[in-house]
Amino acid sequence: MTLTTDRSTLTFAFPELGPDARLHVVFPRTLRAIDPHDRTGLTADTTLRLAHGSPTGDADAVIPMWQSEATWIDFSSPHQHPFLVMVGVDGINAISGEPFTGTPDFATDDYIEVPTQQTLASYRTVTGDHRQFVAPSIHTAARPDAGGILVQLTVIPMRAEAWARRRRHTSANACVLCDISRAEQARAQPRTAAPRVIGPLESADTWHPTRMGSAAVRIVNSVMWESLTGGSPSHSRLTCADYVDHRLPWHTSFGETTRHSTPL
Repeated sequence: MTLTTDRSTLTFAFPELGPDARLHVVFPRTLRAIDPHDRTGLTADTTLRLAHGSPTGDADAVIPMWQSEATWIDFSSPHQHPFLVMVGVDGINAISGEPFTGTPDFATDDYIEVPTQQTLASYRTVTGDHRQFVAPSIHTAARPDAGGILVQLTVIPMRAEAWARRRRHTSANACVLCDISRAEQARAQPRTAAPRVIGPLESADTWHPTRMGSAAVRIVNSVMWESLTGGSPSHSRLTCADYVDHRLPWHTSFGETTRHSTPL
C-alpha cells in the first residue's frame, strides 16, 4: 500500500492489486449545525487543505479549521473498486461508539463500504451522540483534546478475484451492489452531508485478509495552527451572515474573539 497527500486529498493505493485499487479521501467544508435535523441539507463550499505531517508525529496530515466551520469525510473510488473503511475519532469507532481497534468487527458492522457509501458526515461518541467533525474549542483554557482531534482511517480493499468478478458485470446484469455504486458515483456535486450508514452489503470474505492501509489526520483550531506556523488558516472563515443566508442559527462559540485554547 502507498499513501500520498496532496493539497486536499489523501490517496490510498494498492498497486499490487492493480491500478483500479485506489481510494481518495477529502474533507469538504460546511456549516455547523447543532440540531441534527439541520444537517441533512448541508452542502460544501470548498475542500479543506491538508498540511503534511504532524507535530506530534501521530498523523499524516493536519487540517486547520475555524470555529465557525465543520467538515465531513468524502470517499471516492475512481473505478468503483470497493473498499471497507473504518473511521476512528480520538480512539473511538465513529460508527459503533466503541474503542477503535482498526480491525473490522463483522458481527457489529463497525465500518462503512465504499462506493456504496461515500460520505460520513458525523461520528458517534461513547455516549451515543452523533457529532459533526469540528475543530477543538478555543474558548476553554485546558481540554483533553488540546492537541487537536485525531481522525484515524483503516482501509481494506476488495479481494482481487472478487473485484474481477464484479468488473464483468454490465448494465444489462441485475446487480444491486453495482446499481448502488453507479448511483453513488452519479450523485451531483457537492454531495449532501446526510449522516447515513449503508450496509453492510458485502460478505466478510469479500475483503482482502492481509492487505490493509492506515492513515491519520489531525484537526486543529486557529490557535493551535498559529502555534505551529505563526499564521492563521489560509482560507476565510464563515461568518454570521453565511449562517443567516442558510437559515441556520449563529452561536457565539462560532466566533474567534476569546482565544484560550492551549497551543501545541
